[in-house]
Amino acid sequence: MKKILTGVVLLGLVLAGFGFGQAQKPSDLKFAPLTFNPPDPLAFRAVYAGGLRAYVSEDRGLPIVTVSALIHFGGLYLPQDKQGLDALLSQALIRGGTKTREGTAIEERLDFLGGSLAFNVGERTSTLTLSVLSKDLDEGLDLFFDVLRNPEFREAPLALAKARQIQSLRQANDQPGQVLSREFEKVLYGDHPLTWQASKASLEGVTAADLKAVHAKYFYPKNIILAASGDFAKADLKAKIEKRAAGWTGGAVKAPTFSKSFPSPEPGVYFVQKAINQGYINLGHLGIEDSNPDYFAVQVMNFILGGGSFTSRITTKVRSDEGLSYNQGSRFSTRWGFPGTFSGYVQTKSSTVGFAISLILAEMKRIREAPVTDAEMDTAVNYYLDSFSSQFEMPQMVMSQFANMEMTGRPMDYYKTYRAKFQAVTKARVQEVARKHLQPDKAMIMIVGDFEPCNKGGDKWPGPLDKLGPMHRITPIDPMTGEPAK
Repeated sequence: MKKILTGVVLLGLVLAGFGFGQAQKPSDLKFAPLTFNPPDPLAFRAVYAGGLRAYVSEDRGLPIVTVSALIHFGGLYLPQDKQGLDALLSQALIRGGTKTREGTAIEERLDFLGGSLAFNVGERTSTLTLSVLSKDLDEGLDLFFDVLRNPEFREAPLALAKARQIQSLRQANDQPGQVLSREFEKVLYGDHPLTWQASKASLEGVTAADLKAVHAKYFYPKNIILAASGDFAKADLKAKIEKRAAGWTGGAVKAPTFSKSFPSPEPGVYFVQKAINQGYINLGHLGIEDSNPDYFAVQVMNFILGGGSFTSRITTKVRSDEGLSYNQGSRFSTRWGFPGTFSGYVQTKSSTVGFAISLILAEMKRIREAPVTDAEMDTAVNYYLDSFSSQFEMPQMVMSQFANMEMTGRPMDYYKTYRAKFQAVTKARVQEVARKHLQPDKAMIMIVGDFEPCNKGGDKWPGPLDKLGPMHRITPIDPMTGEPAK
């Protein structure tokens, strides 16, 4: 045994010496290039009885199964007098029980099984997700499809959900960041379903019958895409799902159509008074849809401008050079079917609000006026290339992405061409899309803070704030009433 160990040690020393002879420092090390090809969505796509679409991946690594239902329904599809129904549906679909099960019984049984069932309604899609041990899959699917097909929305759980949502309305204006986001979008989108808000009255007006009507209209096989992964055989899962979906039908539903005509707010300062010692700031304008041909070049441009964490220009200038903030940057948000927003953002003490804004505006102008550097391009493009494979780490994440891709109408080769589109971005394209999609002279500057110290400014940038443009004093709404707060 001792001779074997000695031999292993000597062999290791020889190999180590050979390696050191080849590479004297880490930069000398050479590695074969790694390649990653994204999976083909069509290899995982299935269609079950009743037109129920699915993306399914066997994964025998752990004895767990996860199944999600992506439903084409969201809060955007609600009339103005039913705002808040989406939040109530999120809470009451499971807790309200089914025709044969109390909500508490469903939750207690899942707890006993060590599983989970969760539901959430978003802007245009809703998701019900089950996770159970593979040995409990039959019982888990019974609960999953019972909730998905037969919700009862009992009065007591619905009343509790209303009370919780009304309490959250009472606290909504306590959070400066929440006020900033809400009021920023209201100015950019105007009076539009994208900006409609729940009130106490609209929440109280939602009935169990309203929830059942929404369920009956949108929750049916052809309006749902499943995403499933875990310890199962595809044929077995298909049989289990088709058994539980038998007889489930529904007519065709068209999503509501919405105006894409939005106001053009006057550039300048929009100030929301709140007695705090910092200013919360968004400055920007409407952005682009993610289907825009410029999308990939815009992402690279924004990474360099303010989206690239510590490497970005805004972070370098505002945080590293001037020490004004721990939270700053820029973002191009996107939303399905609508232009998102562009916003430069920063949170800083009151006396440096104007100075921080001036720095962000200067960086917006600089990236429009001069080409970015080779180093900035390499960092930005490589970030998207190197992080690409992380989108495919977990099978359920991948199946859910494929389901969402089909739901939102993206092409099936979206991920196949993803990296090539980033690699095609040049310095000239970055400057081109910056000039096209960044409009610092048209920026709407939203500030939530204490007006007097913010307006006064400091040594490096003395006020008043109207040096940045015309001043608009904004009175936020009272979330309880939907009327201007007193």
